[in-house]
Amino acid sequence: MDPDQKKANQEVGKRLKEARKNLARIQAEFAEALDVSEEHYRRYESGATGLSVDKLYILFHEFGISPTYLVTGENPKDKFELEYFLQNCDEEESNLFWDRTIDYMQRILKR
Repeated sequence: MDPDQKKANQEVGKRLKEARKNLARIQAEFAEALDVSEEHYRRYESGATGLSVDKLYILFHEFGISPTYLVTGENPKDKFELEYFLQNCDEEESNLFWDRTIDYMQRILKR
């Protein structure tokens, strides 16, 4: 593997691991969502294997992880404005937000 590609994979892997931990998820959950073995998933986090576009797509849709953040390290939004979001979303988006928030809090409390 080309040294630049290896470094890029390692950076993506580092951000993937950080995002997973911030979501209070375990590697097995991400491996299942990506339809890979846990060993293969660990290779993503270590940078030994690069993420394909379809895997980035799954991470975005399953966990809300920005492909831009994973690839570049840049957050597409400077900050999340909770009040603005709640004032400008429909009931379905609001319910999804609260369901995900409660799920996240439950996982954090189980640590």
